[in-house]
Amino acid sequence: MAYKATQDVVRRVMPLLEQLATRTIDKARLLQYLSATAGVDWGVMEIVADEPSDDGRVITFRDVASGEEHSLRYPDVLPETLHGLVLAEYKRLAVDRPLTKMDRHLFDSFFALSHCARCVYRGPQHAQIHSECHFAGYPINFEAE
Repeated sequence: MAYKATQDVVRRVMPLLEQLATRTIDKARLLQYLSATAGVDWGVMEIVADEPSDDGRVITFRDVASGEEHSLRYPDVLPETLHGLVLAEYKRLAVDRPLTKMDRHLFDSFFALSHCARCVYRGPQHAQIHSECHFAGYPINFEAE
């Protein structure tokens, strides 16, 4: 699997991070966590500990190649209910492949109430317009009713 340069990855995932976090420190923690967790799925990292602490849940990752361990706190801004969808979206954006659509359920959790429910392009007759928004990962065709 080819990986995009770090700068390209950050540029591509920044809109995702911004949907979940407003503070720079929270975006950084979320990016670290998603990168490490994706690394587990890709076989370059492994989880060696997952424990509660006074500061929240702390996960310790080990780099498979070097053996180095890094502990990260589970990001406060990442709801457990969205964990799988957000991780899948991160992995979709982080690899060097042509972009595809954002998962509809994740898109809906971010925008259904704030945009889609108030948009003039509601309904199946506007499927192409919805598809363009899902591809962009945000409501690019939003026009308030």
